Amino acid sequence: MRLIRLTDEYIDELIAGAIGARGPKLPSSALTLGSFDGLHRGHQDLILGVQAAKRRLRLGAAAIWTFKQHPRLVLDADPEPFLLTTWREKLAVLHGLGCEVVVAADFCPQLSRLDYREFVRKFLINYLGMKHLVAGYDVHLGRGREGTAATLGALGKELGYTMEVAEPVREGGRIISSSAIRTALALGDVKSASAMLGRPYAVWGEVVPGDGRGRTIGYPTANIETLDPMKLLPARGVYAVRVHVPDDAVGEGASGVREEVRDALPEVDRDGDILNLAPRSWSVFAGMLNYGSVPTFNPRGLPVPRLEANLFGFRGDLRGRNVKVEWVARLRPEQKFAGVEDLTRQLARDAQDAGSALDRA
Repeated sequence: MRLIRLTDEYIDELIAGAIGARGPKLPSSALTLGSFDGLHRGHQDLILGVQAAKRRLRLGAAAIWTFKQHPRLVLDADPEPFLLTTWREKLAVLHGLGCEVVVAADFCPQLSRLDYREFVRKFLINYLGMKHLVAGYDVHLGRGREGTAATLGALGKELGYTMEVAEPVREGGRIISSSAIRTALALGDVKSASAMLGRPYAVWGEVVPGDGRGRTIGYPTANIETLDPMKLLPARGVYAVRVHVPDDAVGEGASGVREEVRDALPEVDRDGDILNLAPRSWSVFAGMLNYGSVPTFNPRGLPVPRLEANLFGFRGDLRGRNVKVEWVARLRPEQKFAGVEDLTRQLARDAQDAGSALDRA
């Protein structure tokens, strides 16, 4: 996968015409564009459309334009966590989808103020060699959101590109959107969220030291901190999960299943540019996870809710390692128990329920 980065400074030069005059960065391209938070099935339909158009029209590249920073991170003064895919997760999923060229632009005020006609001409045609545009049914580009399916189609006749508009993709009669997925996650409905995504909702995090209390009651847990504070987590509660862990963190006698993961997090530099996208070998463990404040042991709650995962059959050391948690099903809300005995009885039931949910998934 080739990454073309457009920084603030580079965008200024393109707007001024200083770079586009040298000729397009791509010889000819089919292109789609958007924030693509979540890369759900509707987004995937656009990407498949671009890949098909490249073959059908015999163009040089299939390109995806997106933003390194979600616009809300720039425009909102103090946003709550909302991201369905962080930047590294987005790169990983795009790689897993077989994307050929990804244009990663900084979202900046000068872009948002640009007229859609100027944006299409200077960025998509002059710089990226666009010959065919695949647009979403709800596309809005440029200043005043005036670049709609209708106005972009008319502009194509003037500037010489063709265009197709993708129909909305539905799940259970409802149009799939990033907002609909966020609503499902807020309710703890990870099954619906995953159905709209076309894959399990996943969170990457680092395993950090915990209290060690789980080990003393027979249910050791990996305490996980998300890698990005803006990553959206489902509603608090207990969930059936699958946890992907690096092979070299797994000890002898563990019962995980090895697999190659194409959408493993890439290594990136400080600017978010890709250093390594190679698939890596991971082991996958079934498990159960509690997301909350552990009220049985913390009656007053915690300042920050915890992610604590019990991996069935795991042996090894995960401290300091990055893991991927796939949320499969919500088992119950978080509860406060009268004591450790009541808690351990419930944990035994949770383990059975998690196993059943994972078998059905």
